[in-house]
Amino acid sequence: MAVERLGQSERRKFFREVLLRAVKPVGDFLERRIGRFGGPAHLRPPGAVAEDRFSDTCRRCGACVEACPAEAIFSLGDSHGHAAGTPVIDPDGAACVVCDGLKCTHVCPSGALLPLYDAHLIHMGLAEVYEPLCVRTRGEECELCVARCPLGAEAIRFDDEGPPVVVEAGCVGCGVCQLACPTTPKAIVVKPDARRA
Repeated sequence: MAVERLGQSERRKFFREVLLRAVKPVGDFLERRIGRFGGPAHLRPPGAVAEDRFSDTCRRCGACVEACPAEAIFSLGDSHGHAAGTPVIDPDGAACVVCDGLKCTHVCPSGALLPLYDAHLIHMGLAEVYEPLCVRTRGEECELCVARCPLGAEAIRFDDEGPPVVVEAGCVGCGVCQLACPTTPKAIVVKPDARRA
């Protein structure tokens, strides 16, 4: 039935349904990203102990912030309550680059960050792809997330012309893919891992 033949209430219902179909996927994605399902709210630096111990263990000294060559680590402000002063990474601003030597993990005096010697032992989180937002879903060319990943195809790859595929066993949650993603909101984001070490 053509839209112009519908009555006023039917037209409203039709357009409401079209709008809901368009925005619901984005809303679902944002809801997952903000951590409504009980996940940790913050992406911690490499080597971080489990979230339930992190805030009590961290001395808030800032040594990891100073050691980060990518300037990706910053301390939470006073509005974060018990977590204030603890280190986090926001991949929308700067991501962990999985630097040689994993410097931040070797300067922590409290044990909140455990020393790591191998990038494959990092468990910051896991990248998640939201296909409806990925430009490759619409047939556009983009390879930024895969091209910039410091771990390459063992963490993220393309299987076909569509969106990237995150390799759960290889992704360390560094956030480089999220930083590189050109969409707004991001088509790929890192979900922090509460268990970490």
